[in-house]
Amino acid sequence: MCISASLVTLSVVTSLVALITQLQLVQSCPSSEWASLMAIKASLYEPNFGIFHTWRGTNCCYKWYGIACDPTTRRVAQINLNGLTVPDNRRRLNRHATTGYMTGHISPSICNLTQLSSITISDWKGISGIIPSCIQTLSLLQILDLSNNSITGEVPKSIGSLTQLTMLNLADNRISGTIPTTLTNLRNLVHLDLRNNLMRGHIPTDFGRLNNLNRAFLSHNLLTGPIPETISRIYGLAVLDLSMNRLSGKVHEPLGRMPVLDSLKLKYNRLTGEIPSTVLGSRMTHLDLRGNMLSGEIADVFGERSYFINLDLSFNNLSGSVPKSLSSANYIGHMDLSHNHLCGRIPSGEPFDRLRTTSFEHNKCLCGMPLKPCTQETV
Repeated sequence: MCISASLVTLSVVTSLVALITQLQLVQSCPSSEWASLMAIKASLYEPNFGIFHTWRGTNCCYKWYGIACDPTTRRVAQINLNGLTVPDNRRRLNRHATTGYMTGHISPSICNLTQLSSITISDWKGISGIIPSCIQTLSLLQILDLSNNSITGEVPKSIGSLTQLTMLNLADNRISGTIPTTLTNLRNLVHLDLRNNLMRGHIPTDFGRLNNLNRAFLSHNLLTGPIPETISRIYGLAVLDLSMNRLSGKVHEPLGRMPVLDSLKLKYNRLTGEIPSTVLGSRMTHLDLRGNMLSGEIADVFGERSYFINLDLSFNNLSGSVPKSLSSANYIGHMDLSHNHLCGRIPSGEPFDRLRTTSFEHNKCLCGMPLKPCTQETV
């Protein structure tokens, strides 16, 4: 009887061990994806926070920092390695260091994780190398954020294959080359950020095909040519920042008719022509045209719908007088009309009574508060 009972007990234990082993295998990520993550780990060096110390064992779906798996398929669905969100108890970095927290490069093995919907490897400063060209194979990718690193090379021309992308953030790197024309195939894109790079050439003329775009940041590059007129067709565009480039041509009138556009920043380019009255009379709260070659008079089209947190038209070639209708604006916080060729008396009342001299200095013959009093010659 004892022998029989022992055999039964052994059989039950063996079955339980087999069941547990089977369950562990089911819950683990595939071995091929584990191998790909190991290759990614090998290509990156992070000595300060111990992030990769959690990447141990064979189950990459269990407590691996920055890794999330699909609960049904157990395939790797997200990689989230953001240098600004590492828990404070791991921060042993000298905060005055000029080099990055993590160095190395992004391994092409990342393309073997074919079920990825989100890749965030950002804010490390020290990660270099290029964006793997095989990224086009990740057809389910919705978020690609590689910002604030030292990535070089060009944006892969095949980027347009990632038609599910809603966010593309490559800001604050050393990426060169042109903006691929295929980028306009990303019809689901909501957020585009390419600022602070070394990109050159023209903005694609059919940029307006990005009809779901809400925010576009292309500032601090070497972009040339005109602002594409098709941008004004993007109904939901709220923020457009093309500052600090070498763009030429005019500011298009339809930009002022865009129903959602709230912030238009075009400062320090080579734009010419007049400022459209539609832009000045729009519902924007931020309009920055500083440091261009814009000419003509400032249209007297301000009124109750005008609500400018920032209105900067300085360092241009604007002439004529300061529009009196600015006094009837709903609100004007900061305004700068300095370094132009404006003339005549500065209107009184709000907002002029609280603006500083710097808002009007270095014009041809402006006078009145806060500048010097007007004389017969200056009015």
